[in-house]
Amino acid sequence: MSEWIGLIGALAGTAIGGYVTFRVAKSQQVHENKQEYQRKFVTVCESIHELMSSVAGHAGQMSMMVIGDLGHDVRFDASQIKEKSQLDRLKMLVGFYTPELKEDVEKMIVKYQMVVHAVGEVILQKQRTEGWKTETVKEAAFASAELTNLVKDAQEKLAKLVNAHTKYQD
Repeated sequence: MSEWIGLIGALAGTAIGGYVTFRVAKSQQVHENKQEYQRKFVTVCESIHELMSSVAGHAGQMSMMVIGDLGHDVRFDASQIKEKSQLDRLKMLVGFYTPELKEDVEKMIVKYQMVVHAVGEVILQKQRTEGWKTETVKEAAFASAELTNLVKDAQEKLAKLVNAHTKYQD
């Protein structure tokens, strides 16, 4: 009987040790997964921040080209636009990772489209009256400025989201 007690004790000790090891490893894995997700989230949010700046910069460049064409007789040259719009990528990342910013991005898109509309007008309009020039310049300039403000506000919200999301939690 005493041999059995030793064997049962050894088996129980092994089982308890295995269970404790399993729980510690599981807890460590959960912690590492949270850290990895937070790193990925921060990286994606950095990309979102950069994309917002890129969209505002792109709209600003097009707006300045509209102003140059209509106000200073510098013909609009679409080949001067070096980068393409990153709106689709921005919408995708916001939709996947920060849906809290979806409404902000939708507002940005409206302002961006107003700038693009002004560009289209400059390229296609044959009858360029002074009134038309003034309205087109105002549309591009105001839309670009409003887009820049929307981007600034959204980037501040994004920073708050990142700060709230990455605080250490047990």
